[in-house]
Formats: sequence, structure tokens, C-alpha cells
Amino acid sequence: MDIAQYISSQAASKILGVSVSTIKRWVDDNILPASKTPGGHRKILVADVIRLSRLGVIPAGDFSKLPTVSANPYHDPAFQISAENFYQALRNQISLSCNNILVSAFKNKMPVEKIADEIIQPSMARIGEEWKNGDLPIFYEHCSTQLCLSSLLELRNLINSRSNNQGPNAIGGCASNDYYQLSNLLVDVVLCDLGWQTVNIGSNTPAESFMDGIDYYKPKLVWMSVTHISNPEVFIKDNLLLFEKVCNSDAVLVIGGQGLNSGIRKKLKFHFYGDTMCHLGDYVRGLFPPVSLPQRGRPPS
Repeated sequence: MDIAQYISSQAASKILGVSVSTIKRWVDDNILPASKTPGGHRKILVADVIRLSRLGVIPAGDFSKLPTVSANPYHDPAFQISAENFYQALRNQISLSCNNILVSAFKNKMPVEKIADEIIQPSMARIGEEWKNGDLPIFYEHCSTQLCLSSLLELRNLINSRSNNQGPNAIGGCASNDYYQLSNLLVDVVLCDLGWQTVNIGSNTPAESFMDGIDYYKPKLVWMSVTHISNPEVFIKDNLLLFEKVCNSDAVLVIGGQGLNSGIRKKLKFHFYGDTMCHLGDYVRGLFPPVSLPQRGRPPS
């Protein structure tokens, strides 16, 4: 029914095309996280193998060799990776299809930012356009948003990066009176996939809470997802205060979202503005590049 959650050292060696002893060395050198059974056997989380392979820390693997616990649902055409299939799953409120399309894309090494820009965004834009044209009630747009949120949380669990990432801290959320969660969660998941340790402080967050979070977590990156601005003057004032706080904390401020028109953007201060999640991914890779690919033997210490 699904891909196995854990694999043995032997299974990992077949997937990655290296020897079992190499896998054991990577585990011993804390390059590849693993736990041990009471009998002393290594159990490796599939999500870690996928994540580190995608980042280039370990060799690119043949993930068709991943063991399954029963029949694989991805042979179903409805689960195949496309914006059209994801839109149809949202339109018909099929949670399982939504989850499996995103997970399948991730397991096929599609970067999370491309999943966001090429699958989720066009599907949600299409549903939003149908609502604006009167072809769909607002009920569908709300339900589709919740399905996307649920599927992204499933994807975030698969990445499982909070306990294993060694990257810097990043915090972020939405400004006061901005209750839209989807774009904010997308930023969170993209950063997780790129190795950052994220703290999502959620929607409708006052500037003071952002600043308290900076003091507590000492992040290297602060993001603000902007879908709605209730009071532009207050928003601009808060932005200037937040930017000063971020600069004094030796961090960078990243902003983006459809709520930022060109007029407001000209009055804001930030280190990076992105129109797409792929823009964000390219910028963040420059801040915290992935570890270089090791040789097939013992990786350098």
C-alpha cells in the first residue's frame, strides 16, 4: 500500500549503489542518521535517505528499489504527478489523491519549491478563478486550501527534517490580520527541505511577536508571507522596525506574497523579495549551500 518507513543498511546500499560497509561508516560518522534495534541492527529512515540524496550529501539513489509494505498506489493514474491531477483531486475533495501526488513528486526528487510553483499554485489559482467567476462556491476554495495544508503537513512529516537538520534557524509567519496559511506553510516546508531548522509562528502575528521570536531563536533568516494587508501604513511602519531588528541580529529578512503590490513594495525594506518559491529556493541555497557530494568510500570528516 505504501513505501516502507524504515530500511536496513543492506537495502540502503542497494538503493544508493554503495557497499553495506560504506552505509555503516556514514552512520557511524553521523552523515546518515539511523537508530538501532535491540538486536543491534541499524534502522534508517527512508525520509533521511531521500532528503540527503536530494541535497547531494549522499549519492543519487535508485528509489525504484525502495521496499514496499504492500501494493503501491502510485500506479493509479489519478496519483501521477501533474497539476491537472492535483486540481482534480482538490476539485473532487479526494484527500488521499492530494497526499499521494505530492509525496510521489517528492519521492521522484522534485524539489519542494517546484512542487509549490508547478503543482499547488496553478491548481489553487484555477480554483480561485472559478470562485471569482461564480462557477464555484467559496466553500470549495476553503476546503481545497485545507486539503493543501493537510497534504503539505504530510510532506513535512516525510521530510522529517526538524530532528535531523543541522542548518541554521529560520522563523516566520504572516503579519497582523493576515490569516492566510497556505503560502506561509509552503515557505516553511521549502526551508525544511533545504536543511533549515524552521519555527513557523503562524498567521496574524504582530511585529512584536516576530521580534520576540528573533530574541529567543537567534535565527539567520526571518520570513514574512504577505497575502493580505489590512492597514498599509501600519504594515510599512512595522516592516521598518522589523528590518532594523533583523539587521541588528545578523539575519536576513525575506518577504513575498500576492498581497504586496509594487506601490507598497517600494516603501519596504528587506534583503530578498521573491515572486515564487523557486526564487526563494535559489536565494536560500546561496545562504546555506548543501554539503558537497562524498566519494563512494568513506566520506571526508
